[in-house]
Amino acid sequence: MASSSNTDYSLQSRNNKSRQKTNIKFLQLNLQNSRAAISNLTQIILQYNIDIAFVQEPYTIHNNVAGFPKSFRIFAHGSNRKRSAIIVNNNEVDVIANTKVSNEDVMLTEFRYEGLTFFGASLYLPIDCDIERDLQTTEDILQLTKGEGLILAIDSNARSKLWFDTCTNTRVRALEEFIITRDLLIINEETDIPTFETNRGRGWIDITLSNNILAQKTRGWTCGEEESCADHKIIFFEIEYTKVRGIATYHPGKRYHTKADKWGTFVNKLEENLLGNFNSWNNTNDLMSDNALSQKVRLCTDTVVIHKFNLAITAACEATFQVSRPGKRTTKERSVPWWTSDLTILHKKVLALRHRYQRTKIDANRRHDRRVLYSIRLNFAKRN
Repeated sequence: MASSSNTDYSLQSRNNKSRQKTNIKFLQLNLQNSRAAISNLTQIILQYNIDIAFVQEPYTIHNNVAGFPKSFRIFAHGSNRKRSAIIVNNNEVDVIANTKVSNEDVMLTEFRYEGLTFFGASLYLPIDCDIERDLQTTEDILQLTKGEGLILAIDSNARSKLWFDTCTNTRVRALEEFIITRDLLIINEETDIPTFETNRGRGWIDITLSNNILAQKTRGWTCGEEESCADHKIIFFEIEYTKVRGIATYHPGKRYHTKADKWGTFVNKLEENLLGNFNSWNNTNDLMSDNALSQKVRLCTDTVVIHKFNLAITAACEATFQVSRPGKRTTKERSVPWWTSDLTILHKKVLALRHRYQRTKIDANRRHDRRVLYSIRLNFAKRN
């Protein structure tokens, strides 16, 4: 089940916000219409506290998904036999089914949990149908979820070196082009364990995709660690994110260079301004001035007190400190704090692969292989 862990960052945060790390556990599997696979999957979901399962070709009765316990929430759409569904085990996850783009082979839902909102889709791309139809549906999903996190769990029935298969078949070219041009990231990790295996052959046809919003939050992708009772292997992965409790404040006004040697001047100026704002100049003794100021403050409303104090502090700052002005930033160098020398090296390698791919114009197969290699490196660089 989704878990949380408290972390104390109070010394690192100006607003003393508390942070929690939350993990949402996912599972992906094609069940091949097997009731035994359904029963096995149920046990695994309960054993490992899986929050959300993306399934393809579930067991059905009268065209409806069957075999799961009533405690699970099942989301599927369409009037014919369902070949795609989403199973939710965690009752704390709010789920909204989107029927606008969903059908028997596609199920799109919106998830909300612990302050995180994202979309997830389970897709089955039948091998006997034109893949362009499925790509158009996926394009509709991308347009509908623009600006939000998105996870796509797909049984593609297509083999490609782009998701670490050993070969590429003819069906996959359009899907590869779609993934690359839509800036989708492949979550699959390179592994010797195929996602699909029978006595007649094996392949890596089940893929997990993410957009840029969720890419760095998605981790722990593994395949084949548990028996599935089907020809497809069970895929596990997680979304890990940090939830910030409290309100982050940002003041867009002036900022000042506060120096220790000018602090005494600031205090004197502030005292003068407060006495002036509350008309307490007649008292020359410090104690009498404080008493008179306290009396005047009690007679004013909270709004008036806040306004006069704000004027006094602002005037004292203006008279004492220099205004901090943002310096001009050069665009030649990376200004983000997370950029490292390793990322610079990766960036250069990706550019070199891109130039190499762009120079390959005659041999179509060679150009395709270089495009796949470039996309793999680019995908790795973005995720890491």
